[in-house]
Amino acid sequence: MPSITRPASLAVTSIAAAFIGLASLLFIGCNGPSNSAPAANIPADAIQQVVGSADNESLVLVKFGAPWCGPCRQVDKEIASLASTLPEDVRVITVDVDERPEVAAKFGIQGIPRMFLVRNGEVLADEVGYRSESELRNWVASYQ
Repeated sequence: MPSITRPASLAVTSIAAAFIGLASLLFIGCNGPSNSAPAANIPADAIQQVVGSADNESLVLVKFGAPWCGPCRQVDKEIASLASTLPEDVRVITVDVDERPEVAAKFGIQGIPRMFLVRNGEVLADEVGYRSESELRNWVASYQ
């Protein structure tokens, strides 16, 4: 009895698996699971080191990422597009986790891109993974 090989179906399966992996990186991010729960126990000195004055009334969007991370680069494009339309009291700060590992460690960064909204030295919310310009705009607006 001749054996039946299906090389075409193997190729299709491999391509589908690769696509799912790339889509996961794009939508979830690099190096970690998605967790949109507010960050807990971030030391005030770490926040002040990144944001500046702890008594600042402005809302600060802090984005942790790295140049080698594809989703981080995509979020950077979305933030750049968004930045010109943000109110004056909203600042955007980007932290490279490779250049500032001690700050990333204090913030408990395990997956990137990771973004925090901070006001008066307090973390209001955080997001992990890719977010579109409109998602970021709505997220920031909900804390203004």
